[in-house]
Amino acid sequence: MKPCSEIEMIPVAHGKELFAREVRRLCSEAKFDCIAVDIPLIFRDRLAEAVDELPLVSALIARDEGAGVSGFAYGDHDAGYDGYGIGGDGYFDGDDSDADGDDGHAGIGVDIYAGGDGSERPDSPPPLYYLPIDPCDAMIEGVRQARQRRVPFYCVGLSALRSPDPMPAMPDEYSIKEIGFDAYTILCRGILGAKGAENFESTWESWRVACRLERLRAMHKNVLAIVHISRFDAIAEDLGLKPPPCEDMLGEPSGAYTVFKRYINPDHLYFAVGELPFVTAKSQLERQNPFALPMDPTDAVKDLFIDTREKYFDSKEQSVHLSPVRIQTALTYLRNLTVMSNRLIPSLFDIVEAAKGVGGNAYALRVLKNAKYYPFLPIDSGASDVVNIGVDKISMAEDSFSGGTNRDVYEAVNLFRDVELVWRKLDIKPDPSALQKKKYRYSWDPYGMCSHIPEDARIEGFNAHVRGKAARVLTEHLARTEKFTSSVKDGIDIRETLRNWHTGSIYVRELPPANNKVDTVIIIFDEERDGLYPDRTTWYAEHREESTLSFYATSPFDDLIGPGVARSTYGGLALLYPPRSVPNIFEVAEAAGIEGCAAQLTVGSLMFGIEKNVAYVAAKAPSLRLRTLSKRFKKHLVWIPLSTFSTETISRLRRFHVLNGRHVRSWASRFIGDEL
Repeated sequence: MKPCSEIEMIPVAHGKELFAREVRRLCSEAKFDCIAVDIPLIFRDRLAEAVDELPLVSALIARDEGAGVSGFAYGDHDAGYDGYGIGGDGYFDGDDSDADGDDGHAGIGVDIYAGGDGSERPDSPPPLYYLPIDPCDAMIEGVRQARQRRVPFYCVGLSALRSPDPMPAMPDEYSIKEIGFDAYTILCRGILGAKGAENFESTWESWRVACRLERLRAMHKNVLAIVHISRFDAIAEDLGLKPPPCEDMLGEPSGAYTVFKRYINPDHLYFAVGELPFVTAKSQLERQNPFALPMDPTDAVKDLFIDTREKYFDSKEQSVHLSPVRIQTALTYLRNLTVMSNRLIPSLFDIVEAAKGVGGNAYALRVLKNAKYYPFLPIDSGASDVVNIGVDKISMAEDSFSGGTNRDVYEAVNLFRDVELVWRKLDIKPDPSALQKKKYRYSWDPYGMCSHIPEDARIEGFNAHVRGKAARVLTEHLARTEKFTSSVKDGIDIRETLRNWHTGSIYVRELPPANNKVDTVIIIFDEERDGLYPDRTTWYAEHREESTLSFYATSPFDDLIGPGVARSTYGGLALLYPPRSVPNIFEVAEAAGIEGCAAQLTVGSLMFGIEKNVAYVAAKAPSLRLRTLSKRFKKHLVWIPLSTFSTETISRLRRFHVLNGRHVRSWASRFIGDEL
């Protein structure tokens, strides 16, 4: 918008990448003599230095010398809210009270106000104000463009600081891609209405900004003015009335303020910047690549799920568990949550909720950690140069004021915060610490082990499916095909009929009676890495509907996830149904001179199977030695390739949990949850 021939004015909201992108587009398409930003004048001297250090994110902190700070310190603790959440590394109470109902929670800030202790907003103004140098903020982008294009910039905001008025709910900024920037800002200005005009303080601020722009109009022929959308209409109206230029435009700022720069703790960036730190980092990486396509905020959220899957798991097997199908399911769930929140771009709360719903607690925690990760870190700065930021509070070293070395917490106002934050709780179980795992290990009863009932039902269902599939394979193998004469017998053989279509003959199939009963199923997931699977044992059925289960798997003590709850991975397993009492088949096979976990499991199952046919599910066909041994036991191995089952099914089947007694089943689901 051009309220006059010399000034191009653009309305913006703080912390939105799409607004910053519009400022960058304007600066690329037109040449401006100077850029004016709606930032308080007191930050003018330190602003250029802080912007030049981008992508390192810092904060300009202003202290009101007339207010004092000693009465506002909250004590020697951090402003990051120690609970396991966005603000810090957090903690998790590791005692065994978890089994009695004290679940861990993760707190996430969202855009509504509530004091950290439940108190109301204080009436007296806080002594500290800070200006985050947010790379995704349109005003910071304006200063950045001015520095890159070697043109002057001016701060036309007021010298006196106050808490910004929170804006009402606005349309999602992602709609800019569909309706355009101008239509979106007109819509937002219509929602804001005359709210600013009814406030005398806002009217006075708008008039002062217009006065300073009038002064710039007299000095330059082409000015880009970046002003906040809440007072855009008032400033444009005042410019139309041609207010007298402010004589103090280039003078010293009024007010007794001390301004200093501190780097923001990377773990607390979520409270300072408008976009997710992960999205902010993506935008900065895009700037460094001249051939990169424009970043789409929704695509960045997809990259968050994929990047977490690839980088934040310790082994390849863990990453494989989150198949592309599950990632797509998570994104679909996230879309539904976002639409229910009347938004187009999801909030961090919805992102973590979707990750938990599809990938369980472990994946949700890693998505949470990745979402607040920012790769550009101030390596050379000391502890005294870093500020911790929370909701309406910051903490920093005392030497910022009085030469001390302790960190105190102060009330503070984020001048770039258009909306306010509140804590919301999301039930997430963090991974147990090393100390917790040690306590779980010492309290483990070696004489009490059992399975998790939902996993029993899953594996028995798969067992029945494999036995039915093996029976069909046997039947198909014995089928005979002949020309149709007088009876269709067991049905028309479509394949053979089409193959002989030119002859005009029809072929039918005959399935002779066969002994296709299968009582033993052998499933080999990994037959090459025996050293990974030290746990080789047999579990007996608890009732007649279960099978006798023999398996080799990873040690449960390597991954204790709760009191009496351990996680393990099958290397291979054998199911005997109906259940029967058998010795440890690994010891029996080893005594017979058989080496290798897969071979011992197969031979032991052949010894104690009753029916002639044995289903053998593996990636490779049984070796010649196994086929020879099966004939010695008068058995027939029916090979079913492992690839005939989906990766999702195999992943869910391989992972199981060992419980330290039946009483653990009462709380095991709280720790296992919706794990893969």
